[in-house]
Amino acid sequence: MSLLTCTDATADFLGVFTLSVAPNLLFYSYIPISALTILLTSFVLFRDRFSARSKLLFLLALFLATFLINEIILWTAVPAGLIYVSWSLSMLWRVGIYVTTLALIYVFTERHYPPFWVALLSALLLAPIVIFLPTELNVTGINISDCVGVNGPLWYYLYLLEGLCVLGLLFLSVRTFTSYVKDPSSDPAGLRYLLSGSFLLLLFVFASELAGEFSGIYEFNLLGPIGMLSFVTILSYMIVRYQSFNMKLIASQALVLFIITLNASEFFYIVGYENILISATTLILISVAGFFLIRSVKREIKQREEIQKLANNLTRANERLKQLDQLKSEFVSIASHQLRSPLAAVLGYASMLKEGSYGKLPTKALEAAMRIEESARLMASTVEDYLNVSQIEAGHMKYIFSDFSLREQALHVTDDLRPLALKQNILLLFRTKLESNGMIHADKGKTEQILHNLINNSIKYTTQGTITVILRDNPTIKRLYLDVIDTGIGMSQETLDSIFDKFERGSNANSANIHGTGLGLFTALKLAEAMGGTVTAHSEGEGKGSRFTLELPLIS
Repeated sequence: MSLLTCTDATADFLGVFTLSVAPNLLFYSYIPISALTILLTSFVLFRDRFSARSKLLFLLALFLATFLINEIILWTAVPAGLIYVSWSLSMLWRVGIYVTTLALIYVFTERHYPPFWVALLSALLLAPIVIFLPTELNVTGINISDCVGVNGPLWYYLYLLEGLCVLGLLFLSVRTFTSYVKDPSSDPAGLRYLLSGSFLLLLFVFASELAGEFSGIYEFNLLGPIGMLSFVTILSYMIVRYQSFNMKLIASQALVLFIITLNASEFFYIVGYENILISATTLILISVAGFFLIRSVKREIKQREEIQKLANNLTRANERLKQLDQLKSEFVSIASHQLRSPLAAVLGYASMLKEGSYGKLPTKALEAAMRIEESARLMASTVEDYLNVSQIEAGHMKYIFSDFSLREQALHVTDDLRPLALKQNILLLFRTKLESNGMIHADKGKTEQILHNLINNSIKYTTQGTITVILRDNPTIKRLYLDVIDTGIGMSQETLDSIFDKFERGSNANSANIHGTGLGLFTALKLAEAMGGTVTAHSEGEGKGSRFTLELPLIS
């Protein structure tokens, strides 16, 4: 049989093949796609050689490339014996494509090879094909008139297995996409793309071969590489998007080499020295441009890696800063607790000395006792500020909510602070513009602390003039407002943007008071927010006074 040749072909290449009867698309699609597939998977295997996925992917590429090369032989071979052998072996390459595709999907999903029972079941299903491959159940003969093999009954069994594989992949793809739509985190590595590419691969190989077999129009076989191209394209996307096979530059390199191979495949069918020269020049230009493109992409990827490295370092540094900030807050809390007791003792004894509990003091000693008391009181206030901040940041601040009148509370705090204001020649006034009872549901002690911080802040930074406390409401929207309006040093817009931050003071604050800690307004805002309200600040500029507004929910 090996001496027989097809009657409609004459060998014009290596004495065995004829290139004249093969369609141009055969070389233009089969050769570049085979080269690209082998090249891409070789890079993957080289960079991730110990991975089961990489090994299976490379094996799948070998089956795909061998299948396409076998198809080229079937289209171009002249000896009937060579056609017979190639036609017989085509079933083996197709089985290899399906088996390795399914194994790759399993390994990609489960991260290990299939269990023994799966391998055993697969072997039993494939056993008839392996056993009867060299028999007439596979190929009964060759039609010499048109160089086409005659399939045996074993092919129907192959079609059945292939159809089941395609349906199985379709089911897995639909299930994976459905799960992804419901929960995007269910597919972090892009399994849905691999399933889609695998489904398209098997579908086109299966459908094109089936259409060519039953219609007798074997040009349908040329559609098979579309599935391979879809698979390689999706695989390249996965590599770039998810780095599924620990690769980064492969996609751009493979794309350039694919274009080069595609252009080089034209030499199989172009004629004329002029066309050959044009194609050769184009090939050289594409190769040079591709080299610079790959180098540019490599440089960009390196820059991105450096940026990502810096971002990761910044993230770690940020986490460390958060830990240090927490440790600082814990230290401040502990230190504040430890300072309260001795400060209370200093205040108590200084007050007793001033009042003469240990006998009448000389004038100079009395002045010293008064200074001790004033300094201790200032320090106690500062310690209390630090303690409040640490409790707020740690989330340990406790609130006891009750219903009470903000009017009575504001009037009480204003009366308490009026002597301090008069001492600085400041007139402290209280006004109400209420349409309701001014009742709120909040923590009474914390509300008093907010009022104290706001009014005391205005006293600190008002050298002369008036401080007016105005209580007003809006029953329609159930909100209660308390305004503290002073004629003090005012604030710039820059100061207004940061005045409620920790340790922040106005740029002109020291001109009126050097003892501020920058914590009073921060504490007031956080306490108000915890009770469903807020604190805002307003000023027309430095030297034009300020207005601080406490807003709380109104109940009646």
